[in-house]
Amino acid sequence: MRRVQLAVAAVGAGVLIATLFAGHALAAQIGLSATFPASRIQVDTAHITLKMPGPTTVTAIVEDWHGATIPKVPVSFTILSGPNKGKSLAPATTNKDGRATLTYSNSGEPGIDAIQASFTDGLEVHKSNRHFVLWLSGPPATAIRSPATIRVTPTCFQPAAAVIATSNTFKKLAPRTTPKPSPGASRGPQPEKTTANVTGDNFNPFSAVLITFDAGPGGSPQSFEAQTDVFGHFSRDIPLTMPAEGVHLVRADDFRQREADATYSIPCFQPSVALDPPIGPPGFVTTVVGSGFPANSTIVVLNWQPPALLSPLPAAIKTDANGAFQFPLLVLYHDLLGPRLMQAIVANPFGDRAGSAIEADAPFLVTPGRAQPSDFVLRR
Repeated sequence: MRRVQLAVAAVGAGVLIATLFAGHALAAQIGLSATFPASRIQVDTAHITLKMPGPTTVTAIVEDWHGATIPKVPVSFTILSGPNKGKSLAPATTNKDGRATLTYSNSGEPGIDAIQASFTDGLEVHKSNRHFVLWLSGPPATAIRSPATIRVTPTCFQPAAAVIATSNTFKKLAPRTTPKPSPGASRGPQPEKTTANVTGDNFNPFSAVLITFDAGPGGSPQSFEAQTDVFGHFSRDIPLTMPAEGVHLVRADDFRQREADATYSIPCFQPSVALDPPIGPPGFVTTVVGSGFPANSTIVVLNWQPPALLSPLPAAIKTDANGAFQFPLLVLYHDLLGPRLMQAIVANPFGDRAGSAIEADAPFLVTPGRAQPSDFVLRR
């Protein structure tokens, strides 16, 4: 218990010292570019819409901490969700420009594939953002031209399970510190539920309107009814069971030549956080780097886990206009050797209906020195 108390005091002192003595340096560092490698591997950010069976090509770029690309790095590709989930994908190796490519065709059904790339540096597994491929079974669905318009509030949803796909992990945990699986973990994450509001204008007065969520070809549509008033306006809360990640089409149709489309995105953000370096002794000052968070937002939580050792000054850290941040962080003076997890959380700017807070985690290995052999085993 005393070690934990001392560790909490160390965190407070370390963050305070970093704030007081590195204030000017932090001001210079915080203006990070949108491509600053908090995640050292990235894939195409633009969504792609294709007619089955394809093929499609995804490119991953691997970078070092200075943003320089790295050749000859093995890269793994995984389809996390969608009609091709679980499909066997051949690994690739980065070329002289630090790029690795994946080409595959859709052998399943229409829908949205969420593709992620990863590589390991021997200590941890670095995960990329997700790239989305919308596979269509027919022509793209477009609303007929009319003065009708709709709005969906909020415009996105952040699943609680998104932090798993976002966060880097240790390549291999020490045997004594591997967490036990929770009951039901083998079943995988269950679909989350929420409520969104759909508002329509310039529809025909006193008309029934059919609202369809995920209305595109290959989607999993959910339908709801609404009624316009004398001005052709309606507002309807719709309960949603979250489909796969990606951009989903929302359509409202009064079947009297008034239709309108809007989109709904899952997730809202794809944040990344990393520690540079991710290994060091007690009392060592590392740097926590984040990107992909909401812009100009306060880091609500910046904690070591587990057990929870809270930073007393989270409000001192904010993201820049690109949703990035960089901050010096003290490794606990009296911490035990072994794996630690740095947790960074920002409140969801779209409100409670938009799902969970924006979170990403990063691993850190507390060791007697700056470097350890690959077969290092924690002993207590």
